[in-house]
Formats: sequence, structure tokens, C-alpha cells
Amino acid sequence: MSQDSTTSPTVVERTQISIGGELQDSHGGEIVDVRSPSDGHLVGRGVLGTPTDIARAVAAAKESFDSRVWQETSAADRADVLDRAANILEARSEHLVDLITNELGCTRTFSERGHVPNPIRHLRTFAALARSREWQSTIHDGTNTSLVVEEPVGVVGALTPWNGPLSSPAIKIGPALAAGCSVVAKPSPEIPLSLFELSDALYEAGLPAGVLSVVPGGRNVGEALVADPRVDKIAFTGSSATGRAIAEVCARRVARVTLELGGKSAAIVLPGADVEATARALVPMAMAVNGQLCISQSRILIHDSLYDEVVAEVARVLDALVVGDAMDPGSDVGPMVSEAHRARVESYIKIARDEGARVAAGGGRPSGLDQGWFVEPTLFADVTNDMRIAREEVFGPVMAAIRFSDVDDAVAIANDSPYGLSGSVWGDPEQALGVARKIRTGMVSLNGLPQAWGSPFGGFKESGLGREMGAHGLTGYVELKSIAVGS
Repeated sequence: MSQDSTTSPTVVERTQISIGGELQDSHGGEIVDVRSPSDGHLVGRGVLGTPTDIARAVAAAKESFDSRVWQETSAADRADVLDRAANILEARSEHLVDLITNELGCTRTFSERGHVPNPIRHLRTFAALARSREWQSTIHDGTNTSLVVEEPVGVVGALTPWNGPLSSPAIKIGPALAAGCSVVAKPSPEIPLSLFELSDALYEAGLPAGVLSVVPGGRNVGEALVADPRVDKIAFTGSSATGRAIAEVCARRVARVTLELGGKSAAIVLPGADVEATARALVPMAMAVNGQLCISQSRILIHDSLYDEVVAEVARVLDALVVGDAMDPGSDVGPMVSEAHRARVESYIKIARDEGARVAAGGGRPSGLDQGWFVEPTLFADVTNDMRIAREEVFGPVMAAIRFSDVDDAVAIANDSPYGLSGSVWGDPEQALGVARKIRTGMVSLNGLPQAWGSPFGGFKESGLGREMGAHGLTGYVELKSIAVGS
């Protein structure tokens, strides 16, 4: 159920799709070269599937679900499979770090600290939740008794983005499998290689044939998966525009849906905040995955009394970042995922200039890096919240500094956004907590503190529907059934 991941020490071959764990040729798909965003060298060859491939994958998932082979496996045994898969991935960590770094262009340091250990930890978390969860309970009203049973939602379509090659699939496939669902996973065409590593590990760990399929592909493949009436739930991470289209299709056929969409997160710097400490901690929260992250702290809201000082310090920190080859351990920021995406980011830099924002750092391409898709870490000052650089998701290493006059003004600016995914507040912890409670967003950090592992992940407004991660994420993959059992 697995294929050799390499045909040479450096080139990864993933030229077949996985239908229920069996590697098969695509029906009409395209074999594509995957090249490093850092320097263009050949990383591997992948396949982009077709709607016909999706139909085959959904058929396999539906057959496996209806057979009850996985959903009637005990929760403890399902958990054991997830744990064993996590152990297999952990044993292959070095290979995964190299593969993800080369395929995506995130820094090797981020792959080592995030993109590889996080999905492993997610699998173990959902394994633990499967063991501890009360999958049935009783309700008694004094006369009658009902047995309330949690059952798997059914066949799940998981559509995942290029910026989280294993992390995003893990927080969809992990809870789906923990609940007893069957899954068809469609990774983004920019990264058609990495997700097969998770599939391999799960089947090696004992996942029954048919339960998980992997079909990389573009928009037409995703549309086929979303529209298929045999798919009971869609879990999608990506742009708000695509999420809106998916929600419309799911609404027409009343399919369950979880959407993790875009963001334009505000970092509010309160009066009295430690300027150096804030800049030092805030910049990495904006530059992770080279700025290509939905929770990037891309808007900095700064009190008038600190504005010039904070802008200067953030600019200094940005200018000190090393931009370079993603595989170089000394690189702080790597390339954009593709030439087309760099062009998009650069178009926003031009728009910001045209609208009157001032470049305080960066704003161009770094010298000496002509082969890859690099953009300088950039800070715009004198930004107002009606500018496009403040309202639209750039998805690159670009920050925008906005003034506010008092706390109410800061909250109003932070909330004046179509998005509501993440945010942060910097300053006195008690005051920061009060401000955090007023921000219409799914997640807020006080002074850069990380969220507890297993906290719900998701947003308000156009940032999505539902929550992922932890117990809240698992709940999205179950249906409730009430059975009247008598007095």
C-alpha cells in the first residue's frame, strides 16, 4: 500500500494516486515536476488527478464506510492505528523535514519545529481523545430514557492547502479517522508529494483498505469532491472566496462542512508596551512560513504615543532577518511557494505604494537571490484601515502599521475587517486580556504567548465555519442519534 518515496537520493516519485490505499494510475491526470521554490532544482514528480479519479476514490470510501469495517472497529483500536502512524512518521522525521522544506519552501527550521512534529502530535492527540471520549450517554427525564450515540458523520472530503503539507491534513484526517469515518483527501496542486507520506504511515499502521484515498489536484478535482452526493462532510482550508463557493454547494445538498479560511489578524500594541520585546516576538508571528500563513499578524495597530518607535523597531528586526535558501539553517525567511504567488505579493506591495503607504522596510526583492521566488520582509507605515493592504489577505512577508488613538479606537479598527481568525494584544497583561475579550476573532494571544495544545482553531465572520483541533475538532466529525430505550 506504499510506494518507494525516492528513485534517487534526491528525486521523489509520486506519480500514482492512492485509491483506498492501492496505488493506481490516474485516469487522464497529469504528471508534473515539483521544483524547489528556492532554486528551481527538481524535488520530485507528482500526479494531478481528475474528476474521474475523485469518483473512484469516493466509491472506495463509500464502500468501506458502508461495510462498517472501520466504524465498527473499537475506538481504542482506531486510536492504536493513529498512534502507530504517528510513530512511523516520527521515525521518518528527517526525510519529512527535507521533503516539506524543498516542496513548499518554508525554512528548514520551521519544518523541524512545526510542519513535521505538529501533525505527529495531532495524530496522538486524536488517538487520546478517541480513547477518552464518551461515545454514548443517557438522558433520563424521570419517565423515559434515551440513549444518545455519537456516530461517524460518514464519508469525508478533506481539501487541504499548500502552506500546511501535513499539518492541515492531520487536523482533518486525524479526527475523521478517530470518529470512524472514511476519507478522500485532495492536497493542493502546488504540493502533490507530502500527503502520501501520511497515507503510507496510516496503512502501514493497520488502517483497513479503502478507508483513505489521496488524489492531488486542482480546482476541477476539488469541485468534483465537494459536489459528490456520496460525500457527507467537506473539510476545507483555503481562501474565503473558495470557502464561500464550497459552502453554497454544501448548502444545496445539506452536506456538513467545516471551513478554515483567510485572515487579516491585528496585533494591538497598547500604551506602555515594551517596544523591543514586542517587535522581537511579533515579527516571527508575521513571518512564519515566509508570511504565507492564515494566522499571520499582518496588521500592527499601534498607539499614537509609540507609533514611530514601534515602526522603527519592527523595521530594524525585519531588516536583520536573513532571507535565503529554505534548506539553509541560517535562513529566517525563505521564498514564496511559486513565481505566480510572488507576483501576487508584489502586486500588493505596488498597490500599497500607490495608495500612499510608506515603505519602512523591504519592499523589493533581496539581492543575490535571482533563482528563487523571494520577496524582502516588508513593513508599510502610514497605513489607514481602508487601504487594500490593510483589508485584503496578502499571504506574504508584508506587514502594515496603523495608528490608533485609544483602546476603543483600536478595538474598532481590529474589528473593522471581513475576517476574524487570529490576533494579539501587547502590553499590560490585565489590560490586554480586557482588550482581547472585545476583539471579534477566534484566537487571541497576549504578548505572543502560544495557545494551549488542543485549543479550538477557527474564526469568526469570513474566516470560516466550525472549529478544528482538539476535542472541538473531533466533534465536527460525529452525528448524534437518540434511541428511546424505555424507562
